[in-house]
Amino acid sequence: MKSRDKIGLFGGSFDPIHNGHLILAQTAMEYIGLQHVYFIPTAFPPHKRTAVIAGFEDRLKMVDMAISDNPRFEISLLEKKNSVSYTWESVMHFRDKGFDRKQIHLLIGGDSLREITRWRRPDLIFENSTIVAMQRPEYSLDCELPRESAVIVFSEGANGISSTLVRRTVEEGGSIGHLVPDQVERYISGKSLYLTGGEETK
Repeated sequence: MKSRDKIGLFGGSFDPIHNGHLILAQTAMEYIGLQHVYFIPTAFPPHKRTAVIAGFEDRLKMVDMAISDNPRFEISLLEKKNSVSYTWESVMHFRDKGFDRKQIHLLIGGDSLREITRWRRPDLIFENSTIVAMQRPEYSLDCELPRESAVIVFSEGANGISSTLVRRTVEEGGSIGHLVPDQVERYISGKSLYLTGGEETK
């Protein structure tokens, strides 16, 4: 990683990672010219403290499997800790490494774009990164954001895949081969993940 590179930061619970996540990361890489995308699984997401179903190590392994064939996708363990992680902390970590706002790109879905002003320290997120949002069919992108936030929004590859859909399909005994990478499908089946549980929204 070089401080002159354009990078993408893609945080989330990834419970589980699915093809929609990979479409967003790949599209952003090509659309913006990112050198690397860092997937940042969070151990304790602040907005889903009771909704994460799979354990951190399982979610981490699935992310690793899903991105293993792309040398420009990497895992960051910044949010592997025994406390709640916040996006602004991860953004500032890379800012402290010498990256500036034009180089740091925060990848989020359209649903998160609508919520971002309610996240912890959104001012630091806007001041130190460029927001890159992909539209999702069920969410409107009509939302209030700071005028200077430099938000890039694109709809290429927009799809309706969600972790909720993956988990629900597993619980109902359906096939998820079209929703997640093959290795992830085999892992979920082998570990009997998501046979029971709740829901999330990302």
